[in-house]
Amino acid sequence: MNKEHRFERLRPNEIWSRIEEFPCVFVPSGPLEWHGLQNPIGLDAVKARALCLRAADIYGGLVFPSTYLHAHTVPWPLGMPTPPELVEKQVETILNYLARNGAKVVIWLSGHGGTEDYLAIRKAALNAMRVSNCIIWAGVDAHLITDIEKPMDHAAAIETSLLMHLAPDTVDMGALNPDPTVVPQGVGGNDPRTHASEIFGKERSVMLIERIATLAARLVRIGNQDSVAKSRHQECLAQQVELDEMIAFARARLPTSDQPGKEPHGWSKHLEAFRLGDYEMAHAIGAAVIAKVRSQVRR
Repeated sequence: MNKEHRFERLRPNEIWSRIEEFPCVFVPSGPLEWHGLQNPIGLDAVKARALCLRAADIYGGLVFPSTYLHAHTVPWPLGMPTPPELVEKQVETILNYLARNGAKVVIWLSGHGGTEDYLAIRKAALNAMRVSNCIIWAGVDAHLITDIEKPMDHAAAIETSLLMHLAPDTVDMGALNPDPTVVPQGVGGNDPRTHASEIFGKERSVMLIERIATLAARLVRIGNQDSVAKSRHQECLAQQVELDEMIAFARARLPTSDQPGKEPHGWSKHLEAFRLGDYEMAHAIGAAVIAKVRSQVRR
């Protein structure tokens, strides 16, 4: 029988004992927003929490309650965008709380890919790392699988498949119009009516869970043994904040034709090296991408 990993369901001594065994806490998050008629509006956080719980089953760790305050949502009904400064403050409060109570590693896993979202989360993570002994990975599930061609979508075949496997009771494919000429509303990616399946969801889930757990184990080793790697991790996190700030600025101020992509050319290689702990490579790639985007944004 697996141990209970849900932070909110544990007594104090259980929390302290579990942190001593494996001092990592996973924090799942995602906004409330439209994910098609077939999926729940909390899909991103539901997905992230299910992945975190399964990752904790592998090596250990605790899973914090999901958070639903995010700065960006899609322009469809039922979205709840939150001011970025409030998101940043909430994230920083949680991270400081966890560091203060013994966590040496935090994996903040967002299920939502809005730049404004992970900018606020990463800014808070960087601030928390500067004032604590905690090492923090903060990003989106898709950032863990940048080496595959299509890491994620929005409410389409990939996300629907993930939920068909991780939380099948929340998906109702019958809510979609069966007429193939009617395009599903607010869905970005391959048509879930023809491309989504529980089998595909399981395959993608297994990959994500393994990478989340392996990342957590690597960061726990760094936190215990390698202060140099921890410092380099923080430097790469600072690069991510710098790039996210430029992209968010461009999205808010520049014509669409002048905006850099959400993940500029080469950035996926930075994220992959960062995940694997090749900080020298990640930093070198990050510096090159940032210089290119800076010239584009200032042009």
